[in-house]
This record gives sequence, structure tokens and C-alpha cells, in this order.
Amino acid sequence: MLYQEFKELYERCTSGNCTPEEQELFEAYRDNFDLSDMPWIADFGDRAEIEKRLKTDLHKRLSKNQIKPLIRIRWWAAAAVIFALGGLLVVHKYFDGNTKPQEMASGGNIVKPGSNKATLTLAEGKQIVLNGLHKGHLFTLNDVAVNNDIDSSVTYQKTTAGISRSSPPYHVLSTPLGGKYQLTLADGTKVWLNAGSTIKFPINFTGRERVVELSGEAYFEVAHDSSRPFKVTAAGQLVQVLGTHFNINAYQDENAVKTTLLQGSVKVYGKNQTPGVPEVIIKPNEQAVFKNNRLSKITVDAEAFVAWKEGRILFKNADIHDVMRKISRWYNVEVEYQGQLGNDTYNGEIPRNAAFSEVLKILKLDDINVKQNGRKLIVSP
Repeated sequence: MLYQEFKELYERCTSGNCTPEEQELFEAYRDNFDLSDMPWIADFGDRAEIEKRLKTDLHKRLSKNQIKPLIRIRWWAAAAVIFALGGLLVVHKYFDGNTKPQEMASGGNIVKPGSNKATLTLAEGKQIVLNGLHKGHLFTLNDVAVNNDIDSSVTYQKTTAGISRSSPPYHVLSTPLGGKYQLTLADGTKVWLNAGSTIKFPINFTGRERVVELSGEAYFEVAHDSSRPFKVTAAGQLVQVLGTHFNINAYQDENAVKTTLLQGSVKVYGKNQTPGVPEVIIKPNEQAVFKNNRLSKITVDAEAFVAWKEGRILFKNADIHDVMRKISRWYNVEVEYQGQLGNDTYNGEIPRNAAFSEVLKILKLDDINVKQNGRKLIVSP
């Protein structure tokens, strides 16, 4: 069977659109799957164990309808390795004979994966660039010590006990496109800030509540304090918790604000309790969706919405615009769309440390027509 014939057969069978005869033929290929003719490298792992996992994976894919995966096959063994192991870079190393990922250069520009970098803006407007150059103690203000512990985290720590009642100054931590950073607030709450995001916060929490403002995306692990609820305002909605783990996606170019809960309980309502927008209480693996001034909740796989925090760009039933938005934020590239694009949806993931050249290969393997012009990607039918 030629590659193109197998490719078409694979797509029909995994989407549930094949005939019984085609299903039988494909299952025969699956059952007779053999990696013995494939050159093996240590990065692949144990050959027998991987072959077993590949067959199991394919059996699952044949037993249920699947939408088009993000990573498409070149040939049988490579597809199985990609699907079962998520070994994107391993497979590309095998095909390209290149064991060291390279950045993609075009027109004098080098596109690299994102990294730990942010800017801390103080109340008086002074800015401190956090990129690994400023480590250790930064300053002390109003009995709060500010330290850049490592090259990816800034910490606010009270130096005296008790709760001050004076109004504290506010600071702003911002990550650029292609940046991420971690923040520990004065109450012990930890915040992971995704690319192109901003959080405004007091250097110390006073009064009866703890309030921060978010633009973009962040993951929160809130320190428990039953006497002072923790609140996050973001793009017209307000999230209130006592102590819990959750993620908020509030990018301006998204069509909705999404609050996803991993642990605890969260109350979400319209900012300033907007009349006509009832509150929503979500539990783990539920998501509050704020769209067109309306709140709703759905059941989700919460872990999928914090994959970015674990170093993965994850796509689940994503359209081409969603795919490109996530890539453009992390690699800091502009995306231009030309022509009428299809309605295909994509599943898959890309390691956030993948070289940009690898990302382009993955997109092109899935028949996404993308061209690079400097730091601009042009997507067309």
C-alpha cells in the first residue's frame, strides 16, 4: 500500500467514515504492525514495549470517532511513535538527522521559544526588568521584602507580623509575548503568569479582602484565609475564593473569559455583581464561561487548561485560529490570515521548548499552509 493510500485509509477509519472492508484492511495493518525495519535509537526507548503501546493506542483510536489530529503521519511507524509517545522532537530527529533543535531564522529575525522574562512596574512608575540579571533581594517597602529568588520567580514577603490597615501601593507584573513568570504574593498565594499577561496587586493585603486584577492568563494557588476572601477581576468578571487552585484565561483576543477549577470551590459573577448576570459556583473539572455579559458553566478536563504551566501547548478540538493564537503568544510572532480557511479542528500538543522550525514542520505535516516572513506567519487555504 502506498503512503498516500494508507494516509487516506487512516483518516477514514479514525474519523468513523470507512466501510467495513476498509476497517478490516486497516485492522490487519494494525495487527501486523512491526518496527523491525525501523532504525532504532536510544531516545525511542524499549522497542517491544513501544510496539505494544502503539497497538493499544491504535486499537483505542479505531474504537471511537476522532477528529483530525494536529500531527499528521509521514509513514506508518512514525505516526505511531508520534501518537503513542508524544515524541515530536524524537521523530523529527529521526527523519531529519538533526539531534539539536535549531531556531528558525528569516529576514534577519530569529524566532525562539518563550522564556522566563517579565517587567515589574512600581507604584511611582519605575520599572525593573526581570530576566535573570536581577537576582536576590530587590528592595524592601512598607515592611515587605521583594526578592527575585531565581530567574523565574519574584516573591513578596512580609517582614513583620499582623495586618496593616494602611492602603498599600500597587505593583504590576507583566510578561511580554514569549514570556512567563511566577509571582508569590505577600499572603503566600502563588501565581503563574502566561505570555502576554499582566497582574496588578497590592504589595501587602489589608482590610477584609484580597483583590488583584488580571489581563491575559494566569494560574493561581491561593493561600487559605477564611477571614479574607481572595478576588480576581478580569475582563468584566470577578472570581472569589478562600483558598483553591484555578486558571483564568482572559486574553482580549479570545471570545470569552474562562475560569477553570482544579481544586476547591470558586464563585464567579459579573464585575461589581452586574444586574442580570447571576453568579456561578464551579467545582473541580468545571469551567465558568463569561461571554457577551452572560455566565455559564461546563464540565471540562481541567488539566488540559493548565498544560501551558507544565510546558505544553495543548490543542483539544481547536480551530485554526485557536492553534495560531497559542503559537503566536509563546513564540512572539504575528499571524496574518489570507483567503477562506476551513472549519477543521485539531488535537495534539507541542512542547513549549520546541524549536520554531519544529513547530512549522508540525503545522505543515497537518496540511496547514503556513509561510514565514520574518516574525510574521501567513496562513492561507
